[in-house]
Amino acid sequence: MDIKLADLKLKPYLLAELHQLGYETPDDLQRSKNAELLRIPGMGGRDWRTIARAMGVSLRRTANRKVRTDKR
Repeated sequence: MDIKLADLKLKPYLLAELHQLGYETPDDLQRSKNAELLRIPGMGGRDWRTIARAMGVSLRRTANRKVRTDKR
C-alpha cells in the first residue's frame, strides 16, 4: 500500500506546493536533501516530522554536541 502525501494531513497550501513541485508520495521526497525540503515555502518542523516518519527516517537526535567540562 502506497501512502500519498494527501493522506498525511498536511497543511493545504503545503500540499499544493508539493504537488506543484511534482511530489506525490513520501518516496518521491527521498531523492531530495533535507535542507532543500525544509526550504519549501510552508514546510515547518511538524510537517517535516510527519513526512519523515512516512519515509521511515529516524528522528532520533545524535550526540554530536560538545559537553563543557570546565566550570567557569
